[in-house]
Amino acid sequence: MKKPVVLIVCNALDDATRTERGIGSDSPAASRKVFMLCQALRTAGARPYVLSLGRGSTNGALKYYGRKAKRVNGISVIYSSFSHVRFFSQVLSLFSLIGMLFRLSKSPSRSIVFYNRMSAYLPLLFTSVFTGYRRFLDLEDGENFNAKQAVIKVRWNRFLVWVYDRYCSNGALLACSALASRTAIRPIHCYYGSVSTPKVKYYNSWLEPERHILMGGTLSADTGVNLLIDTVRMLRRSEELWVKKLSFQVTGKGEGLDALKQLALEDGFPKVTVHGRTTNLEYIEILERCCAGLALKPIGGEMADTTFPSKVIEFAEAGLLVISTDISDVRKVLGEGALYLGSNDPKELADILKLVVDDTDLGRSCAEKGSLIVLERCSPLSAGQAVLDFITGEIS
Repeated sequence: MKKPVVLIVCNALDDATRTERGIGSDSPAASRKVFMLCQALRTAGARPYVLSLGRGSTNGALKYYGRKAKRVNGISVIYSSFSHVRFFSQVLSLFSLIGMLFRLSKSPSRSIVFYNRMSAYLPLLFTSVFTGYRRFLDLEDGENFNAKQAVIKVRWNRFLVWVYDRYCSNGALLACSALASRTAIRPIHCYYGSVSTPKVKYYNSWLEPERHILMGGTLSADTGVNLLIDTVRMLRRSEELWVKKLSFQVTGKGEGLDALKQLALEDGFPKVTVHGRTTNLEYIEILERCCAGLALKPIGGEMADTTFPSKVIEFAEAGLLVISTDISDVRKVLGEGALYLGSNDPKELADILKLVVDDTDLGRSCAEKGSLIVLERCSPLSAGQAVLDFITGEIS
């Protein structure tokens, strides 16, 4: 019996391709989740393919990158053609990958998953209808419609919701349970991510005299940058001795990056080191230096119930203590394997950080518990098999 073919339509990028194409506007967390999903599906017995637009913000340079196929950690990836010339770039993204759908449509068991509702995927969506694929939506972010948006944009986004809900009729993978209210597609399956580590990692970071805390990913008010800044400044004013044992490592990019760089230049403890956008290898080195990771999307914020902070899975897999606001499905997934903030109050975060510095046994024990939970729940075999069964119709 031939293995079922599963295509993931997305904009995932590996480091080499991102650098080659001069792209700096990608989402490393989204890319990681896609590639890890494909590895999990392969473990479960599928033949996954990533069909990536391979694009980012254009800079006007007269450069063209042809469609290419490569393997990323053993996964077959087909990148669309890309140009930095505006409009021409969009045309390439719209039509460059259609031929691959016809080529892979010969498999008797074939499914296609669209990563969020994107305008650029529409030609592929309609082609997949014509070629008979089972069609699924991977909904990672819920759309927010508000009065500040242009009317034409709101109407277009509502059209995208309608067209994807109509044609991705076989099911939806959801980043968190609350997203069930953002789509009419049924059945649904919550997929929080998968891991690659077969056992708990015990980093020596807990034995160091200094506690390094990691804040990474998209850096903005919506991801908790303001809470971190307010907490650091409050701790610097306190001048308590334990604060000298605390430092923050910041990676990623976003509108909050400049404010964090300014914070790093200011005197006082705790120290803040801003690395910005890193390569995967650089990020791993920073990750292994830290004992805890922050996921601070504000409680009650626009993203509190419309997505799942995938960083918590990544942190727990790496053996870090997860410190998270109590949003989305984080507590549902990690249970007692994390420390939670019940508010957006800097004082509450400061109290948790003091606990991390003062009580090594409690912090490390909680980190190990969270790691064990994630390694069991999000193992490639269990997570991959659950998604594959859902896609092939074995469960609903």
